[in-house]
Amino acid sequence: MLSKKRQFITWLVGLIMIPLLFFVVFYLTAPAGLFSEPSFYVFIFVGALVALFPIEVRGATLFLIASVSISVFLAYGLFAEMVVTTIATTVVMKQMRITREESYRFPMNILLFQIISILSAEIYYLVNPILLNPLNYPYNILSLTVYLVASITLNRLFLYVLATEWQKKVYGKIINFEYIFSLFSVFYAIPIALMILHLRNIYSTFGIIIAAFPLIGISIIFKLYFSSDSQNRYLYKVNGLAIKLNEQQNVKKIIELYLSSWNNIFPGDTIYYCVIREDQKIEKSMVYHNGHIVESKESLDPISSHVILEEYWFESDMIVYKSSEEWPEIIHSVIDYPAESMLIFPIKRAESVIGFIGITDPKRKAFSKNMLFVMPVLHNFLNNALANAYNFEELKINSRTDHLTGLSNLRAFEQNINKYNQTRPDNRISIIIIDLDYFKDVNDSFGHQAGNELLKQISILLSTFVYEQEKLARYGGEEFIFFVPNKTPDEIIELAESIREKIEKTAFNTHNYLDDRELVTVNITASIGVATYPDQCSSIKELMMLADRAMYVGSKQNGRNKVATINEGDIINERQAILEPDKTY
Repeated sequence: MLSKKRQFITWLVGLIMIPLLFFVVFYLTAPAGLFSEPSFYVFIFVGALVALFPIEVRGATLFLIASVSISVFLAYGLFAEMVVTTIATTVVMKQMRITREESYRFPMNILLFQIISILSAEIYYLVNPILLNPLNYPYNILSLTVYLVASITLNRLFLYVLATEWQKKVYGKIINFEYIFSLFSVFYAIPIALMILHLRNIYSTFGIIIAAFPLIGISIIFKLYFSSDSQNRYLYKVNGLAIKLNEQQNVKKIIELYLSSWNNIFPGDTIYYCVIREDQKIEKSMVYHNGHIVESKESLDPISSHVILEEYWFESDMIVYKSSEEWPEIIHSVIDYPAESMLIFPIKRAESVIGFIGITDPKRKAFSKNMLFVMPVLHNFLNNALANAYNFEELKINSRTDHLTGLSNLRAFEQNINKYNQTRPDNRISIIIIDLDYFKDVNDSFGHQAGNELLKQISILLSTFVYEQEKLARYGGEEFIFFVPNKTPDEIIELAESIREKIEKTAFNTHNYLDDRELVTVNITASIGVATYPDQCSSIKELMMLADRAMYVGSKQNGRNKVATINEGDIINERQAILEPDKTY
């Protein structure tokens, strides 16, 4: 997009130079009585008609105006050709749905074609007297070939310079498929132009119209061919991206890959990835704009959530807005960047909508029929890749997580300790094992579901003691295990006593599932064992065994509701240490 300053300069130069060039060329080349010639207006009509069938060739827009331009140039001179080409160019640009922000392209392209027309005509006038006319025809085929090739080449060079030097954007190679295809027009444009002139001489203005039919037919054939080619190219790129998406097993990486790859296949100025939270509010999670992904946690109000969800359930899987006038009013308030066209794709999992992708573009009707045909294919690949990633992540979590409390399981806990010890072999590592006292009585009195509720509440309480690098896990049954690094044995005993005291003083609420689910209050205590490496053992393998032994022998078998540890082979508990401070253990 041009800066405001350059847009102003473009408009200023265009408004000055376009009328000036028209006036000068009219004065020097226009034949007398041009505007009273019916054929001249028919040429304008045919040129505009051909411009109604632009051809999309691998991202570039072409139109087969060359035959009309050549015939009007030979019939009425340069000024008439400039008029026909300018009107046809304007029609094509209207077909391209140029936005107000890009309206500077009108003066820029019209002026560009004026300059190309003048230079091509000068080249024709220069070479026509010196090139042989082997067919002894009224018009020199070689001169016309040079004229057309010069026009195509100059157009390509000027567009390249404008894009790279003035618009400061990547244009690609000068000689590419679009340029080669344009050169191919030499083989049909000149014969059709000569046919137009021949039929005009025989049938007057009606002959021009007759000759226009094959030109329009060729335009339609090329349009259909390249439409099919475009669709195949889209599908090829979509398939390549689908393979990459399916290779990923991380939801975030899949979304990032999808957002960053979209513009390599389809247009889209801004892409929004939103998730639907449990409270049914929509949260903008990621926004892709100008080649960058910005993570966001912006929450949209519930009204917008309701409107968009309603669209999902009652509309198709792809909602298309061709202009901002079609948007529901609420969408205007949630779009971050100027936009006209918009697509909405729901992200589904198990037939439920869990989020959506919104794609916007500043152009109206930015998404062609070919794109709209292929885009849902890509989105289905995205949904499949996300479903696989969600399943993989769930399996990974389930393999490391206790399903009841949501804490780590013993396997993941041991891996965490070993990893910590490998990276920090000289650091202290302490283990606290917590076993709930008389937990079986809860199950017997109120049912196993009451016991499960109690375990969940205990796990939440214990989690409040967990800090960075520490790890809490369910040891099994009614036991929990706590990994704490970088604390002395005395500090661990103090922490364990705080945990024991907190459990003892907390009144837990559960239900009596054996008697109409009556709400009951449960008080419970815990027996706790602690051990520290390397103070009390020589290896990590011994650590959990010592903490477990301290819990059973020092606490469970010694009255319960105690904190116990092992010191030089003797089991002591925290209360002994307080009552007998001078005794050496």
